[in-house]
Amino acid sequence: LLVCDSYEHVLRVLQTAKEELGEIMSAIELMDYKILQLVQQAFDSSGNDSRLLRDMMLPSSSSSSSPEYSNADQQIDDFSQPLYLLVETQGSNSDHDTSKIDSFLTRLYDNEIISNGFLAQDTKQIMEMWKIRESCNPSAAQAGCVYKFDVSIPIEDYVDVAKDVEKKLIASSSSPATIAKQSHMTVVVWGHIADGNAHINIITPGKYEKDDVLSKHIETTVYDAVLERRGSISAEHGLGQSKNEYLGQIKEKSVLDVMSGMKALFDPHGIMNPGKYLPSSNRHD
Repeated sequence: LLVCDSYEHVLRVLQTAKEELGEIMSAIELMDYKILQLVQQAFDSSGNDSRLLRDMMLPSSSSSSSPEYSNADQQIDDFSQPLYLLVETQGSNSDHDTSKIDSFLTRLYDNEIISNGFLAQDTKQIMEMWKIRESCNPSAAQAGCVYKFDVSIPIEDYVDVAKDVEKKLIASSSSPATIAKQSHMTVVVWGHIADGNAHINIITPGKYEKDDVLSKHIETTVYDAVLERRGSISAEHGLGQSKNEYLGQIKEKSVLDVMSGMKALFDPHGIMNPGKYLPSSNRHD
């Protein structure tokens, strides 16, 4: 688990990982500071203490006394918004893999790309790291109503899109038609950064009922921000029926007509998965 002071450093970690880890790199997951705050709150409320998570959330000099994990003692310059990367490798030759990992971490430290790092020493610690990552979704849900978005974003714009969404939602907070009922919203992001897959979540802390008007406003704000950055509103979970009305913004009408024609050819009676994927204006079911 690596701690970066800025997104620029995150990009440098990604490049270094490609160069040094190569074929043994199996996963790189990004988590922002605000989602880990929610994970910490969820752990605290359930009595689930994680020494690793507490160490990650503190400046590295405060965590250097932990004997459980191998970590560094560099300072975090911007404590308010660090970013966290979970990097996993899977190889078949222990000596070869260890050499690659050592070279990778040495470059990161020597070039001051990371502020802190935690290297798992056994399977238990690997599981603890993944538990933190996998707790992002339930921790967000525990905090309030979550408006979830699974999108694809060019890697260089990964965090900027979430920032754009937050700024636009704040700017629109005076609109009675959309935000009047909401006192506060929290925008968090995590996901599979190596392939640009981002989970952007907007949370209304302490309010657990979905607001349909607010939901539509947030949806439009998120998708507009994604498309402005040349991203895709569809990622690992596809389009389904919740996003298909936006398909016309990312596909030419001629393309949609061909897709609709193909659907009609193989499913003339509209009985196969009706109402999914194609927008209603292009459906024959």
